[in-house]
Amino acid sequence: MENNPQVIRSVQRAIDILKCFDEKNDELTLTEIADQTELAKSTATRLLGTLEENNFVEREVTSGKYRLGKELYFLGHTAGRSMEIKEVAKATMLRLREQLKETINLYVLEGENRVCIQQFESLQSVKHIVQIGQKLPLTVGASGKVLLAYQPKEFIEEVMSKQVMVKSKQDLLTELYRIVEERYVESIEEREVGTSAAAAPIFDIHGNMVAALSVSGPAHRFNPSKKADLKTILIAAALEISSNMGYSL
Repeated sequence: MENNPQVIRSVQRAIDILKCFDEKNDELTLTEIADQTELAKSTATRLLGTLEENNFVEREVTSGKYRLGKELYFLGHTAGRSMEIKEVAKATMLRLREQLKETINLYVLEGENRVCIQQFESLQSVKHIVQIGQKLPLTVGASGKVLLAYQPKEFIEEVMSKQVMVKSKQDLLTELYRIVEERYVESIEEREVGTSAAAAPIFDIHGNMVAALSVSGPAHRFNPSKKADLKTILIAAALEISSNMGYSL
């Protein structure tokens, strides 16, 4: 594989290190990793240092053994959910775009942020789009607040202490409570000047909130509060996706 000109050797070696871990070998010493990857200990140490700095591996101080880090959990959790949800949500999202004539987005939680994992852009020349995979805050924007509203109190407090706030803490908490009650929220030029959005939660078979379905567009054209039946339409679409994932009221 290293003979492939498109393969970066240092990246491949880091991947080889991660692949050393499995169900039978969830903790490994530096020597064990170096032996399995056939790397010099000095090289393995440098690579492990970089992986540890980025939370892809963790080192137990007492034993000196390495194990996979929390960042891989977040990525794996997101990948597992997104592969299923994207396919299940696709037809509904496409129909919603035709109905509302604006961009339809699917967001999931990644660590303390949200990422858009699927998007069907408005077919109009002026539209609002976000970059797939871009990390965005939870404290502003319709979909961010939907994802935040269903998290534990401690998580909400932690996020509010770190991320940008356009409302007071109490006002945001009140809005989060209302989101859970109504399963819907709107935002007008909140995260980004000139754009507006509305969002509703998606639930899995266990009743857990797993994603946010949103519609977004330029504020001069798309005002959620003035869009007839938008709340009913978006909640129904989110419920349809939820039902297709096994959720039942």
